[in-house]
Amino acid sequence: MPSAVKDAKLAILTCPFEPPRPKTKHKLDITSVEEFKRLRDYEKEKFNDMINRVKDTGANLVICQWGFDDEANHLLLQNELPAVRWVGGPEIEVFISFFSLAVMQS
Repeated sequence: MPSAVKDAKLAILTCPFEPPRPKTKHKLDITSVEEFKRLRDYEKEKFNDMINRVKDTGANLVICQWGFDDEANHLLLQNELPAVRWVGGPEIEVFISFFSLAVMQS
């Protein structure tokens, strides 16, 4: 990860940076390599979609209130989007007020 970002355009995420999860409790049994690969491909596709949505905003730095796993971090860095995770709500409020940021929800 770069130690500095010039002319940073922040994307502040107050949602988890992870693939969607079912709303109800489900048990997922993976019994073959092919099933594992399909699950991995699904997650990677969802991560890439999320990364593209962030990049489409013009952001070049991601600030995330929630955590994300190492795979998400790896994919973000591959796409030249350094990210900071586990940023607290009060700190995000400081960013918003100090930099006069507009809050967009989707």
